[in-house]
Amino acid sequence: MKNSNVIIEKRRKQLIELIRQKKITSINELSQSFNVSSMTLRRDCQVLEEMGQVKITFGKIEAAEDLNFEEETNDPINHIKLKLAAEAALQIENHQTLFMNTSSTALLSLDFAKDRTFNLLTNNTRVVNKEHNPHTVIMLSGGEVRYPKGALTGDSAIEAFSNVRSDLSIIGCSGLDIATGISTSLIHEAKINSKIIEQSNKVVLVADYRKIGNPSNFTIGSIDQIDLLITDIYANPQTIQALEKSGIKVIQVPV
Repeated sequence: MKNSNVIIEKRRKQLIELIRQKKITSINELSQSFNVSSMTLRRDCQVLEEMGQVKITFGKIEAAEDLNFEEETNDPINHIKLKLAAEAALQIENHQTLFMNTSSTALLSLDFAKDRTFNLLTNNTRVVNKEHNPHTVIMLSGGEVRYPKGALTGDSAIEAFSNVRSDLSIIGCSGLDIATGISTSLIHEAKINSKIIEQSNKVVLVADYRKIGNPSNFTIGSIDQIDLLITDIYANPQTIQALEKSGIKVIQVPV
């Protein structure tokens, strides 16, 4: 079974590479390049679509990265983010003090917690567009606004998180690796994220499969600072196993 899974994973990696090269293709065209049935390739492409890697429209297959998604809601991987966000929202309890960073997945969790009241401190200005319980208190950290994310950065933002301690923090990242820990690709947000983790009683990390086992540029926290990792079923199994051996609770949501 393990060897079979390795073969499937290898074929799907080769498949997405070929789709990227061809830009637009079809099952019949792909079947000429792989020594497998059209049914198998169709199943592979369906899985790749679930992973947000490709888009299938009327038999036409194209790599998601070649498509133009103007709104975050049209992101091909948004359905996975919604699943992670819904699971993360289950961790939010009434009357808690909550931190969030600029993660789009973390922010989505608020859509599933409208029935609860809490105090939220974040450096994500997009929170102002979120519907919430009228008794919930939303606080922005202050700082310099950096676009296009609308992230608040700088000393003022760091100081805001330094003066509070959260019951719960829901954060995202750019990468998660056993050796390098939790990381981000955004240098201006690195110190803020580190402070959020440092000042948190419980850290819930939301990270889709693309982040698992793939380190990014700037480390913001160590593995042992994670209380709960919420990811999806496509996450690298070797990394997940290593994280669980390190004592981290992992929830992999079906998509």
